[in-house]
Amino acid sequence: MQTASRAVILGVPAAFGAEDGPFSLPLADGTNLVCERVVRRVPGARLVCSGRWQGRAVYAKIFIGPHAGRHAARDRRGVCWLQERGIATPALLHETQFPDGSGRVLLFAAIENSGNAEEYLASLAGDAQARLRLMETLVQVVARHHEAGVHQTDLYLKNFLIQGERIYTLDGDGIRAGRGPLGPRRSLRNLAQLLSKFDVEDEVHLPRLLQVYAEVRGWRPDALRLRRLAEAVWQHRYEVAQEYAMRKVLRTCTDVQVEKRWDRFLAVARAEDGPELRALIERPDDWLERPVCRRLKSGNTCTIGVLAAGARRVVIKRYNVKNFWHGVKIALRRSRAVRSWCNAHLLRMYGIATARPLAVLERRCGPLRRQAYFLADWVDGPTAAEFFADPSVSEERRRHIAERLAELLHKLYLLGIEHGDLKADNLKIVGQQVGVLDLDALRQYRHARGAWYRMRHARDLRRFLQNWQDAPPVRALLESALRRVYGPDPVLRQAGISILDEKASVS
Repeated sequence: MQTASRAVILGVPAAFGAEDGPFSLPLADGTNLVCERVVRRVPGARLVCSGRWQGRAVYAKIFIGPHAGRHAARDRRGVCWLQERGIATPALLHETQFPDGSGRVLLFAAIENSGNAEEYLASLAGDAQARLRLMETLVQVVARHHEAGVHQTDLYLKNFLIQGERIYTLDGDGIRAGRGPLGPRRSLRNLAQLLSKFDVEDEVHLPRLLQVYAEVRGWRPDALRLRRLAEAVWQHRYEVAQEYAMRKVLRTCTDVQVEKRWDRFLAVARAEDGPELRALIERPDDWLERPVCRRLKSGNTCTIGVLAAGARRVVIKRYNVKNFWHGVKIALRRSRAVRSWCNAHLLRMYGIATARPLAVLERRCGPLRRQAYFLADWVDGPTAAEFFADPSVSEERRRHIAERLAELLHKLYLLGIEHGDLKADNLKIVGQQVGVLDLDALRQYRHARGAWYRMRHARDLRRFLQNWQDAPPVRALLESALRRVYGPDPVLRQAGISILDEKASVS
C-alpha cells in the first residue's frame, strides 16, 4: 500500500499504481484514510474514493487546488440543507484537511448493499414495468425536493443511491435551497433535467411521470405543462450531449487527455492510453505502410488500415489532402477525423454501439489543418450485408437482427441524428447488438421534430433499404420490422415504405 503525497492527489497516475490500487492518506488530525477504490477523479480538483477510516466503511471526497476550501464548504452546506429538510442523504462523519493544509477531506458514511440509480436502471433493461416503477420513484423523490425548496443543480442518476426501498440523495455541492417550494417554471426545468437522463425511448412515459410528479406537488397536470416539459427534456438532452461530445472531449477532462502544439492537435482516451497506442499515434503513416497493416481502403480522400497494438486491433483512418485547393478548403474547418471522434462519443453517450474511439490527431501549421487521423478499436463481426447474405443464419436470428436494426434507426430518429451514409458496410452485427461505423457525416439536429429533419431521416431510411434492392425477401423483412417499431409514423411514407404490411392486409 502506498502513502499518498500531495502529488498523488493532484493526479499523477503512477502514484495510484497501475490499477488505481489502495493507498493510505494521512490526515491533519493524525488519523489515516485508506482509499480502496477510486470512484471518480476530476484532475486538479477532486478525488472521490471508497475506503475505510477508523475501522468503518466510508466514502471520501478529497478536494485540492486553490478553491478546495470553498468547494468543500459548499458540499457540506448542501448536505446540511438536505438533512434539515428531511431528505435522506449519507451522514457526514468528519471534515478535516491534509497535514500541510493544502486540501480538504469530507468523510461520509458508506451505505451498504446499495447502488446508484444509473446502475439499477441499466440492470432493468429487459423489464419495462420495473424501469417505469423506478422512474416514478425517482420523480417522486425530486418532487419532494422541490416541495421542500431544494433545487439539485447537478441532477444525474448517479447522484441517487438506492438501498432496498430507500433512496439517498448525494452530492451536496449541487444543492441549493430556498425559503419555500420551487415555483412551477423552475420545477419543470429541474424535472426535465432528471428525465433527460432516461433513455429517449422512455419519453412515451412522460404523461405518466408528470402525473406522478403533480400528485406530490398537489398540481393538476395539463397539456400545456406536458408540452413545456417535453420541450425542456429535449432541449436539456441536446445541450448536454453537444457540450460533452462536441466540446468537452476536445479539451483535457476526466475522459480525455489533450495535447496542443504548433504542429499538431492530439486527443487520447485516458482509459485506453498506453505505449502501444502512443507508438501508433507518433508514426501513423509509417504504420499504414507496413506489411503488418491490413489495408481496408486506399482512396484519394481516405486511407484505412487495421493492425495489432498489443492485445487489441486498431483501425487507423487517415483523411488525406487531395490537392492544393482541397487543402485550402479544409485548412480552417473541423477535420473529418475530429468529427468522427466527437460523433463516436455522442453515440456512446446515448448508449448506441460504435467502435470505441481511441485517439484523434490533426497535423497543423499554426491554425491551419492538414492531414488528420482517427484511431478506433476494430469491431469484429459481419457487416449487415454479410449477415443477411449468409445462408447458414436461421430465420429466427434474421428476424431478431432486423428488429434490432429497426430499433437502432428509430432511436436515431428520436434523438434527431442523421447518419448520412447508411451503407450496409457501415452497420456491423456483434452478437445481439448492431454497431454503427463511419461517423464523419453524422450530425444531430437541434429541431428534431421539424419537417426538415424528418425529410433527412427519410433519406437515411431510403439509403438503408437500398442496400437490399436486389434481395426482395431481406428488404421485405426489414420493412416489416420498421413498421412494427415506428408504428404509423408518416416518416415511413416519406421513405417510400407502406404503413400497412401488405401480407397482413391481403390476409
